[in-house]
Amino acid sequence: MKKVRLMRNKIHYDDLALIAGNIAILYKEGISMIMIVDLLKELPLRKSYKDSINGIKEYVLKGESLEKSFKQYPNLYPEFFIGMIAMGEKSGNLYKVLKGLEDYYKVIIFFNNTVKSALSYPFLILLTTIGLFIFLLLFVIPNLYEFYINLNNKVPLMCEISYRFSKFIRENTVEFLIYFLNLIFLVWFLYKYYFKNKFIVLMNKFKTYREFNEFLFISILGIIIKSGINLSDGLICATSNFKNMDLIDRFIALNNNILKGESISDSLISKGNYSKYTVSIIKLGEEGGGIEERLESLTIYLQERLIDMINKKTAIIQPVSILIIGGFVILFLIIFVLPLFSSMYEVAI
Repeated sequence: MKKVRLMRNKIHYDDLALIAGNIAILYKEGISMIMIVDLLKELPLRKSYKDSINGIKEYVLKGESLEKSFKQYPNLYPEFFIGMIAMGEKSGNLYKVLKGLEDYYKVIIFFNNTVKSALSYPFLILLTTIGLFIFLLLFVIPNLYEFYINLNNKVPLMCEISYRFSKFIRENTVEFLIYFLNLIFLVWFLYKYYFKNKFIVLMNKFKTYREFNEFLFISILGIIIKSGINLSDGLICATSNFKNMDLIDRFIALNNNILKGESISDSLISKGNYSKYTVSIIKLGEEGGGIEERLESLTIYLQERLIDMINKKTAIIQPVSILIIGGFVILFLIIFVLPLFSSMYEVAI
């Protein structure tokens, strides 16, 4: 049996949420796993996932567990997905685990959509600014330079430097692209191997970044507890599904403290980077019962607060971006255009 090739596919969270949620509902209704997998083919999934369902059905027919069946397609089903299913099958809480996975991937989809929506306008402004800069550098400045030469006037220093840079790019396009790509690679290398940890420390000074990590951490913690699996196993499993080192560090720290016998709230206090409200709500849940419900309400609260914060930041970013472009244009006029008009005026006199 052929596995789906890794290079041709990538993970899609909406498909994962759809698969997990439907398996959970059908499983709760007492439908056999063979029929469940067969019914999954009727879902509006991407072709790669529909193809994987056909393969998974063959493994299930052979008597393999869901864990081993999904494990044949690691390019479509991440370790976290497979690991949670494995723990659900072993603990007998497969329904709760699958519903937890559905909720988890819906959280990821929500965040991705929120971030894309918030950053789309600033990104468009950035591209516009870069495009404007390239246009001025390659087309406008050479013409201004020629005007100065034709007027027999001294070329301003910035115009001279910009013209020489523009001329170098036009005459050595390939070499410039090589230099530019090498510079990008150098920056990436320095960030990954030397400055990544410092960058994370810097990002933690921004409230929005801390709020996002807190929201995501509490969301996943709630899902793990709601699923009924061993908390320590769930935290270890969660670390395999993230590239966010700050989030991984939170999972590891909580797991280590729990294994030492500490409560969740005490662990959060010792770790820091959590709001007093979050710690208080979790402490109330641990002492008074109902931790699952309190985490669910806390997740909703943090989600609403995060959306409000992102919207406020976006509202500020938009006018600031326009002001930056306006300032860039004004600066260009002052440095390059006004001296030209002054020279033309002197010639006319």
